[in-house]
Amino acid sequence: MSNKELAILTISEATNNLFKQQLQEILQNRVEIKSYSINEIEPNTIDSNLVLATNSLKKEIDNYIVDVENVIFARRALNFSSLDKLIKLPDNKLALLVNNTERAVNETKSMLEKVGIDHINLQSFYPGKELNQKIDLAITPGEKDYVPNTVEQIIDIGSRVLDLTTIIEVLIELNLLDEKANLLVTKHIKRLVKLSKKLYRNTKKVERINKMLEAVINHVHDGVIYVNQQARIEIFNQKAEEIFEMEAKEVIGTKVEEKIFNTKLNSILKTGDKHLNSLQNIGEKKIVTSRAPVKLDGEIIGALATFKDVTEVKKLEKNLRRKLKDKGHIAKYEFSDIVGNSTNINNTIQKAKDLSESESTILIQGESGTGKELFAQSIHNYSNRSKQPFVAINCAALPDNLLESELFGYEEGAFTGAKKGGKPGVFEQAHTGTIFLDEVGNIPFNIQTNLLRVLQEEEVMRIGGTKVTPIDIRVIAATNRDLHKLVKENKFREDLYYRLNVLPLKIPPLRKRREDIQPLIEFFLKKFGAEELVFSEEIKSRLYNHNWFGNVRELENCIEYISQICNEVVEVKDLPPHFNDEENILNENVEIIKQELEELGRLEEYLFILNELYLAKQERKNIGRREIAKKAKTNEIHLSSHMVRSRLRKLEFCELVNIGQGRQGTKITERGIGFLEYLTND
Repeated sequence: MSNKELAILTISEATNNLFKQQLQEILQNRVEIKSYSINEIEPNTIDSNLVLATNSLKKEIDNYIVDVENVIFARRALNFSSLDKLIKLPDNKLALLVNNTERAVNETKSMLEKVGIDHINLQSFYPGKELNQKIDLAITPGEKDYVPNTVEQIIDIGSRVLDLTTIIEVLIELNLLDEKANLLVTKHIKRLVKLSKKLYRNTKKVERINKMLEAVINHVHDGVIYVNQQARIEIFNQKAEEIFEMEAKEVIGTKVEEKIFNTKLNSILKTGDKHLNSLQNIGEKKIVTSRAPVKLDGEIIGALATFKDVTEVKKLEKNLRRKLKDKGHIAKYEFSDIVGNSTNINNTIQKAKDLSESESTILIQGESGTGKELFAQSIHNYSNRSKQPFVAINCAALPDNLLESELFGYEEGAFTGAKKGGKPGVFEQAHTGTIFLDEVGNIPFNIQTNLLRVLQEEEVMRIGGTKVTPIDIRVIAATNRDLHKLVKENKFREDLYYRLNVLPLKIPPLRKRREDIQPLIEFFLKKFGAEELVFSEEIKSRLYNHNWFGNVRELENCIEYISQICNEVVEVKDLPPHFNDEENILNENVEIIKQELEELGRLEEYLFILNELYLAKQERKNIGRREIAKKAKTNEIHLSSHMVRSRLRKLEFCELVNIGQGRQGTKITERGIGFLEYLTND
């Protein structure tokens, strides 16, 4: 081994390890590499031939080196292999760009723009920066610990690696620049070519979507006219040609008022108003027309009008109503049917109303019995598709082969027992309306692929068929399972997860909106005809403090049970049997705490921290987060100092620890000891 020595100095230990690994692959055993993090190094420590440091240490580097003349400040590059997810994000998607310093955030943002990732609306975020709005997506180069807890989705593009020029500069300073230079340049160019190909494929995908959109527009039953900001016609479909008796090539590019009288699209461009289902005369024809502005970032960029012949409208409406009545494809509930006045439920209802106005996919998450389908139906009835079908399917209630045929339909003779003439699936039945995929987390892996294709392409092919049918639907999915966890366990497709989780909506469990328990009790008493029942103060307290893991459904069952066995005053003895099971109550409390903790990190991490605090209590010692992080590393548990801090805050929220100031240290509470002993003895 050479006696040359290279020192790496960084703020982050993860960055340090990344630089070291990258340089070891190139230098192999020709140079001894020593790595230092400023959290673990004393001043005037480094005495090496060459020091490689991050830019953020320029002002303080002299505090750590001893007579070292050669210092290189690392220029960094993005890991191209990790940019796929960013390329797939829609234009103007709002996202936090998170790093450990303001300078690092700005460098990352500049790098993304240089490689063509400039279609995302990135908001900078770093320690000390305030978050003034709710943003559901964060992008970070390996610094997930700094992402705010309110962010629901994180895309980690990996830590920024050393760029080509920095590596070559290191080789020059160490007199090791030989055939390595050519190899590095070739490797770098290959990465750029690979990224370029991905961007090209993304462009081709947009072109394909535009062609598909054109095909759909020309095959809908409505006449469609779209004008730009200058009121010039850009879209004039085949049905419009029939209604107005003129060809598209005659009108495309012309001012709308020069070709068609009384479209009122000029007025829509100026006012931004909507005109829905207006009667209009076109020559001797009577048509129903709807007009609406088209907006981008709040600015009107065009106007759209749809037209339908009145005779055809009446015929289609009659057929549609008959079919909907026969199949029961109607949403019964509205937001006014949701019982409760708590802040939690009111906020959830308002968010659901906001999401109703979008056409994007909604993923409703919540425990069993919280009312996910109630919200799904309410969203449909609040949306622009309220007069169209609402088709629901429970993905957990059907065996695999039957679920696939129910979702996608089948052709005659596709399998033994297939109906003559075939059968449309729920996607076809929901055309122009809403499809509700309940318990979507239970869809078998092999069917997930077909579901993803339908959602991406907005077209469906029946089992045993060759014909592709375009569909126009709004998708609402629901689950009581942790889909993100299933993705990590390879039980749920990651691409399908992100396709479904566009607009997430979480329904709070009943125990997090206890103010609604009393109005719900009154509602169910009325439903079961038992309004005359009187509840003792003791039973009111028991019902209020019960944890309701079955949520509203469990409460409904409880009130139905009471209404059947009681005549006047309800006592504790009249509650369902499981209410008086002390062991069950203890289990429920532990389960609540476990759920709270697992919202941030794994349970094993919290148990390790509690064990260390319990040991310190027994030894009458104080222990800080840095020492806990160091012991975690010894036990092969990945817990940085920042991670320990965030988990201690969560433990304090659950009243399992008390975080002291300064040298007081953090101490485990009696509640924390009980929780630890219960799980350890489980």
